[in-house]
Amino acid sequence: MENQTKTNLKKATPGFSLTELIVIIVLIGIFAAMAMTRTSTGMTTIQVQIAIDQITTDIDYSKSMAFARHDTITLVFSTTLEQYTIYNGPDGSRSAITDFPNSTNGVISFDQSDFIEVNITSANFGGSSELQFLPLGDPKSGGSIVLNSKTISVAPVTGTWSVN
Repeated sequence: MENQTKTNLKKATPGFSLTELIVIIVLIGIFAAMAMTRTSTGMTTIQVQIAIDQITTDIDYSKSMAFARHDTITLVFSTTLEQYTIYNGPDGSRSAITDFPNSTNGVISFDQSDFIEVNITSANFGGSSELQFLPLGDPKSGGSIVLNSKTISVAPVTGTWSVN
């Protein structure tokens, strides 16, 4: 009788079931997909979007500042230095706005480790790299700023912007 009971018991075999193996493979796939979005391509996209947000916010703020102070506010873009500087005052008697938000003495630079993949490809406002808001808050001329492959367009009369 004892012999019969021992043979009826099934021994557990070591290893994984097919279901467990499939679940593990699916989880590895999900984690790999999440890691892929954090590669340089994903980070470049994030950096460019942050730079666009920074520039468009500064455009809006400069426009409001020009109207509030009844002064000329100018954003001067440099494609070689990957930065722009914010000035107040009319042409010929400008000074950098040293307390401009998120700037270092009025300079906002994308030539730093956080924005190393962001390139100011071009900035053109009526043949100049200067976006100037006159004392009533209207731009001297419209134009565009190109960051990598994204274009920020500024309307000539209203100063409103759009991103393409």
